[in-house]
Amino acid sequence: MTKTLWMATAAAWWCLVAAAIHSPPAANAQEVAQTNARAVHQTDPQINAQVDTQSDAVATALVDPQINAQVTEHRLTLFHTNDLRGNIYIEEGFDEADLAENQGPENAADRGSLAALVSMIRAHEGTSGVSTLVLDGGNAMGATPACDVDGCRTLIQLMDMAGFDAMVVGGHEFAYGLDTLLTRADQAEFTVLGANLEFGETVDGTDNTVHDTIAPFLLTERSGLQIAVMGLVSSRMADDLSTVDPTALDIQDPRETLESLLAGPAGHADVRIALVNMSMDEARDLALAFPQVQLFIAGGTAAGSEPRPTEHVVRFVDGRYLVTTPGRGTHLGRLEITFRREGGMTAISSLSPVLVPAGSSLLPNLATTTDSSFPLDPAVSAVVARLSVTVREVYDIRIGQTREPIEDTGSWIADLARTRLAADVAAIDRHALRPIRLDGEVRLRTVTRLVRDNDVLVRVSVSGRQLRAWAGRLPREHDVVFAGYDAKSGAVDGQPLNQDRTYVVAVPMILADPALVREAREFRMSRDSGTRIGLRELVTAHVRGNDTLDRWEGIRREPRSVMEGSTRFNGSLTQTTLEGPAEEYSRDPFLSGEESLTWLVRVAHQSTRYTPVGSISAQLRTGYGRLNNNGSQREAVDRIDGEVLYSLPYAQLSQFVGLDVNTVWTGDEGQKHPVVFRFKGGLRTELGSQANVRIGLALERDRITAINVVGVEVAPEFRTSLLPGNSLSSQARVFWGTGQRQTMSVQHFNHLRFRLLDDLAATLDANLFLHRDSDIDRAAVKFELQVGLGYDWRYYR
Repeated sequence: MTKTLWMATAAAWWCLVAAAIHSPPAANAQEVAQTNARAVHQTDPQINAQVDTQSDAVATALVDPQINAQVTEHRLTLFHTNDLRGNIYIEEGFDEADLAENQGPENAADRGSLAALVSMIRAHEGTSGVSTLVLDGGNAMGATPACDVDGCRTLIQLMDMAGFDAMVVGGHEFAYGLDTLLTRADQAEFTVLGANLEFGETVDGTDNTVHDTIAPFLLTERSGLQIAVMGLVSSRMADDLSTVDPTALDIQDPRETLESLLAGPAGHADVRIALVNMSMDEARDLALAFPQVQLFIAGGTAAGSEPRPTEHVVRFVDGRYLVTTPGRGTHLGRLEITFRREGGMTAISSLSPVLVPAGSSLLPNLATTTDSSFPLDPAVSAVVARLSVTVREVYDIRIGQTREPIEDTGSWIADLARTRLAADVAAIDRHALRPIRLDGEVRLRTVTRLVRDNDVLVRVSVSGRQLRAWAGRLPREHDVVFAGYDAKSGAVDGQPLNQDRTYVVAVPMILADPALVREAREFRMSRDSGTRIGLRELVTAHVRGNDTLDRWEGIRREPRSVMEGSTRFNGSLTQTTLEGPAEEYSRDPFLSGEESLTWLVRVAHQSTRYTPVGSISAQLRTGYGRLNNNGSQREAVDRIDGEVLYSLPYAQLSQFVGLDVNTVWTGDEGQKHPVVFRFKGGLRTELGSQANVRIGLALERDRITAINVVGVEVAPEFRTSLLPGNSLSSQARVFWGTGQRQTMSVQHFNHLRFRLLDDLAATLDANLFLHRDSDIDRAAVKFELQVGLGYDWRYYR
């Protein structure tokens, strides 16, 4: 028994000694924590992230014996905002216009501001003893009068005063251009995030890159936990940006980017938070795809001008959350979170989401308070007061006068955009405007009240077919007003839509969906003021240019006169096949040439002049190729085919007159030059969305024989797009005539285009020509198969 007792005592002592050897003292643990913090900072240049360490909290947590327990709980208060849209304070004379129909004070709670939210956050500091984190889901900047005067510098200053830790870039951060965004990001004391944004090397106007200004993620420590905050934006955001050169900004797939982030330092943090600026559907799908991210905070979740998401909290079955706020600074999002850490895993034990109203009574008169139970923070109030004085001075300038009230300002601005951008059609989103009228004196403040969001208009040149398809795709949440276009009937300037004609559309980028941009015949985003302009600049310039104006002052009412055309240069290898008595029809130019395989140079030109009284179009096809035949050069292909048409203003059944000329470059020695004229007139109509046909009477005159033939011509035409840049077209002219002789002829041109690079394409042409008349009483057939390269030059003016 004694022996057993001694053995047990010895074993216990050995365990104590082993524990002492392998367990470092508490002081050494604190040194380890500080070493880890330094290691994170050292990796900062490589990961392009910013790290905010709270060493005292971490050391306390490590010294605390409770940290060695298997299960620990950590409390965190998280404040979040989104879609502030430059709403620094409630601006007297501006935001009141948002309350349509003069709604009563019960709607005051729907009017908030960043100043109110900052005051609330500052008042909370140090009151609860719980670690706090302050985040923004993007679209903090915006084109408001308060931001216009300094490019949102004061907005960033207030966010710094609130102690924001990070914000993700949203589409409205580009309201003043990329350079201003980078300047504001460099000014901010918090981290501006955009992991899937890739900028050009010198887009900030210097030789320095901007990757250090916009970080992919933030590593910070709160309540004894390492927290990674990752910033992601929707890949669709680029479609709405009109102030950024597309070559200066590239948006990667957020899923691929998040997967890459989680494979790095951010993925090893105890808590992973994703700040996302995207629609609620996109954010929900992203959250479902990445269960390792415990919390998603979203901005930009609602479509349209007013950010009013239908849901503010989404709880997933695995205990994770997706949260947002209504935006415009009307509410402050507050999350009281308890994290449960067990072993190496950290999960949300409990989360209490609250939307705290900002309260419009905080700022009834710019920077003063009344009977509000929560006054502005004094420092915030001083900043707002100085800014409001500047805003009033800048925006109180008189710029014009109306002779009569302009009631429907939405339609007026759409007509104005159509005139200023020399467009056939203009489209405006009414959500970008406030429902007020212009009456009497017009000041700069008046224009700013009228135009809520300074959407930038761009010019897009599209076919009539693409215009109709785009108008049908417009989301229902956009309240679109058109100028020059009837969305119900599809008419442009009162005339039926011409499916093949090019129309210029003045449209805000928010309405120009990717399909429209991809299919556009010309998409202009240059800095030329003639091709892009903001709504406020548009209205301001028009009012200033007409000291007194009415509804139609300086606005075009009638259709434009425009010219469009294209020229195709083509080099191809041509196989020509002749059947029947082709040589006997030498007087017919389109049957000229030799049966051969040879190289050919072709030119095809088409141009149309559209005017209010009708359209004039001209088409020319010509080709020339020679072959060496027993030491002599012979023409393998020799043809000139021209057509001129005049049509009355376009209608479903329009009238036309025209002239065809068929001839050759060279003729037989000692023979008359073969020329055939065909005068015609008749009706033209559409056959669906991709085809049309002309039917008319024609008089054909052969110059060699001086014979006239009267008959009927049918000219069908078909055009379609296969893939972007690829097209198929088919045109034919079938003539049957009688008189001094009976004649039947067919000219059929087929063209297939495969885009290679820009306007360079591979081409395949198959042309068929047939002729038969009563003099010879046999049919001759010519077939051409041509494969080559072509270059298309288009113009529109």
